[in-house]
Amino acid sequence: MAIVAMAGLLTIGSCNNDAGLELLTEKQETVSGINDGRDKDANRWLIFKDMHEFESTIAKLASADDQESLAKWAQQNKGFTSWGAIANADTVESKEVQKIDLPDPMLSTVLNKDGRIQIADTIYQMDILKDSPVLYAFPSRYGNDLIKGVKPTGVKQVVTHKIGLTLMPFFPKWEETGRVIIPEPNSQVCDYPGGSLVPWWGQKGDLIYGADNGAELLKDNGRQVRIDYHRWRVGFVFYSSAGVRVKLQKNTRLGGWMSTINMNKVSIEACSRGDVLVPGFVAVPFQAQVSASATNTNKIERTIKWAAAPFHVEVLPRNFNFKFSVNYKGQQISRFIRE
Repeated sequence: MAIVAMAGLLTIGSCNNDAGLELLTEKQETVSGINDGRDKDANRWLIFKDMHEFESTIAKLASADDQESLAKWAQQNKGFTSWGAIANADTVESKEVQKIDLPDPMLSTVLNKDGRIQIADTIYQMDILKDSPVLYAFPSRYGNDLIKGVKPTGVKQVVTHKIGLTLMPFFPKWEETGRVIIPEPNSQVCDYPGGSLVPWWGQKGDLIYGADNGAELLKDNGRQVRIDYHRWRVGFVFYSSAGVRVKLQKNTRLGGWMSTINMNKVSIEACSRGDVLVPGFVAVPFQAQVSASATNTNKIERTIKWAAAPFHVEVLPRNFNFKFSVNYKGQQISRFIRE
């Protein structure tokens, strides 16, 4: 009985890029501000009539899990500015506006610029409380309070959830503890090591300042350059995912490390197996694999596994391998992480 019930409330998906962009055609309803002289489009967020519609949309976005396609989909919704649109700008101003690094590209596409979304009769908003990321939830009938500028903490019947984006201290970058090597060309990405990984939330990776041959990465206009790679695992009450990301960053004079320059070519592969968990139900095992490549880009990221449910869903990898290769101005940078 538990397995049957689980199938009815849980949607899980693995991400690949073979479904085509024709799936990205549906528009979701948006809500606008009140007519009091404010920009009526300034506070828009997406409204999904139920969890099934949210799940269906995420599944469609997963079929074309690249930044350009996701941005085009978000732009179909008049007046809507996604969280990802601000984050991907990667400017001094965007870092001031958004203090939370949300690695999941699909979730970043459906959240508005303030971290807000509505599913059925509940509005959710991502925010920071006492230096920790949280998710506020409250009845949709109080949506006008948000439009009028009321803080989520001041909305009636608000419930505050801790979310799995990180652990204390504030937004740590977990050091890589898996087996890390420069891979041979024939390395199989799904070659798992023995045992299971210790569960972690947030981002787990490293910073690379040198090429595979040991030479320092070539500077750009005299400024130092590095590769930032990581695997992620996030939990968002109604949504959870795991994925991988590689970014090229430059140490800018005013903004610090920012993704303002491009890799000539980058390819990534990831493989994971584990379970999808909802409290009170039988765990659903998964095995998922994803690969992607791009040229002249500053970032590439893919969601390898996602799951959605009405309450506290969790993607829990038991093994999580990640392999990538970057060509930057003729220099080769590659790693294979097995955990």
